[in-house]
Amino acid sequence: MQTTHFAGFKIKGLRIKEGYKSTYVAEKLDITPTYLSLIESGKKNPSKKVISKASKLFNVDVKEFQESPELMKDLEELEKKIDMANLIAVLEMLSKDLSDKNS
Repeated sequence: MQTTHFAGFKIKGLRIKEGYKSTYVAEKLDITPTYLSLIESGKKNPSKKVISKASKLFNVDVKEFQESPELMKDLEELEKKIDMANLIAVLEMLSKDLSDKNS
């Protein structure tokens, strides 16, 4: 499996969804919090080993860390309907609300 930036964004999404702190996830993935931040921001691609550990941590199949053509098509259609800046703002707001609830 070739890893991409999507995998890092997926890790961040799962971490936020589960309400896990980045330090906890980094420890479980056996990487530094700084490296996790680079992965989650799309600056580094996670290794297969990190993906495997993330799969176990979040109890999802490793295939969940690969973007599918269908997902990308759906997102492209969504982008046509919604201004990307508004979409990002709403997603960030929702993730912050989720984080605040789990703190």
